[in-house]
Amino acid sequence: MSDLVDLLACPTCVGPLTTVADGVECAACEHLYPDLGGYLDLGPASRAPGGGLGQFFLQDPLHVPRYEEHTRTAFLQIMGENWENALTPEAEDDYLRAHLTAADVPLLDLACGAGRWTRTLIDHLGLDRVVALDLSVPMIDAIRADIPGIRIVRGTALRLPFATGILGAVNCSNALQLLPEPRSVLREVARCLRPGGLFTAFTYRQATRPTYRHFQQQHEDTFGVRSFTPHELMSWLGAAGLDLVDLRSPAGMLLLTARRTV
Repeated sequence: MSDLVDLLACPTCVGPLTTVADGVECAACEHLYPDLGGYLDLGPASRAPGGGLGQFFLQDPLHVPRYEEHTRTAFLQIMGENWENALTPEAEDDYLRAHLTAADVPLLDLACGAGRWTRTLIDHLGLDRVVALDLSVPMIDAIRADIPGIRIVRGTALRLPFATGILGAVNCSNALQLLPEPRSVLREVARCLRPGGLFTAFTYRQATRPTYRHFQQQHEDTFGVRSFTPHELMSWLGAAGLDLVDLRSPAGMLLLTARRTV
């Protein structure tokens, strides 16, 4: 655990953490975060799902095993207009491999879920160079069962439990639309990245056709998610200190890479 603790910081005050018998403790505010038998819990005390039906599904133990094979495919079709497979799983993986290298470590897979992209990143960069974070305990249980030895912590994207300037890269695939206060999430990502560090993301573009936008918005309201315009994302990235390097929009989806300004 010692190499992981070196990357972490107290999510309450960003103070340094030290290992204790039953977890880690903040040297500044003395907050204790428990080791739950394989992962550190640095998230909020409440584990009740919130934020709509989407958050409920991602924290429901009965639904988690069905997510990758069933729910995600349907979600891409509706939210991203991916009816004709403009973006395939293979293309998603190729994008990450093309924009992230061994120099961009340690890498955080933010809101990793059951590990769909974490597996790709580990195969590409190495198990000891990737750290995963998610808020959902059922998702954490699923990824730990699927990827033995995975370094993972429970935490929230709004208060990332990582030291300032410690990460080489952050990836956030198919999650930014689900996270509360995405502008604040981007600021937290930028805080944790070292100068020159990379941020990669896959999310959804707001439909421009009025009819489809209505259809998309009904989905957003039901599942508690949102879509973005390229302009607002670029504005938020810039305000956070992240310079856009690459932006692609297959169908109604967005793939992007940004770099932390020096």
